[in-house]
Amino acid sequence: MSRSQTCAIVFGVVMLMWRPVASRAVDNLILNGDFEDDDQQWLPAARAPAVIDFSIDDEDSISGDQSARCEVLNVGAGGVHDLTLDCQTPLKIGNGDTYTVDFWLKAEEDRTVTIDFIMNHDPWSRMWQVESIPITTEWAVQHHAWDADFGDDNMVFLFSFSKASNVNPEAIMWIDNVRMYAGKFDEEDLGLQPKAVDARDRLAIRWASLRANS
Repeated sequence: MSRSQTCAIVFGVVMLMWRPVASRAVDNLILNGDFEDDDQQWLPAARAPAVIDFSIDDEDSISGDQSARCEVLNVGAGGVHDLTLDCQTPLKIGNGDTYTVDFWLKAEEDRTVTIDFIMNHDPWSRMWQVESIPITTEWAVQHHAWDADFGDDNMVFLFSFSKASNVNPEAIMWIDNVRMYAGKFDEEDLGLQPKAVDARDRLAIRWASLRANS
């Protein structure tokens, strides 16, 4: 095999390895759950004096190249909705159907967070709330499954940083790969995306290895 043919084959393999492969097993109801489109579909909400610094981190992620970084600067009065990160995707839920929400979390030190799922309109009825979800200094997936006891076309999912329901809420935390879908949690399909790698860099490394072994 000629050197040019070898190079072409290696380049094709590298490009195949680099191209992201999306999870096909679930239909994610949440848009931009992996924050690859920056802060689209996500909005921090704070009632004075609560303050949160919400930003997109392109240096630390578990899926793709970006994650959400949340730093609480003032926890405020402590109510569940005093300090939140709200998903802006209108979520349609069918009465009696089974759903799952899963997401990846990490923090600079051990802490907890609360998730809430309510109507995004009057009478603001709550479908469920989960408090004190543990977060460590390593990326880990958390999930919650439920059978909907009512249906609605405009629900909102949110993370709450309330000091009333959380431990150490001022610790910086990261969120990534947020998914909500019909059905139960499947640990075999976490929907993670590979990080983008410059194909030319990987080709150079592989070509150097081929030459060294020739």
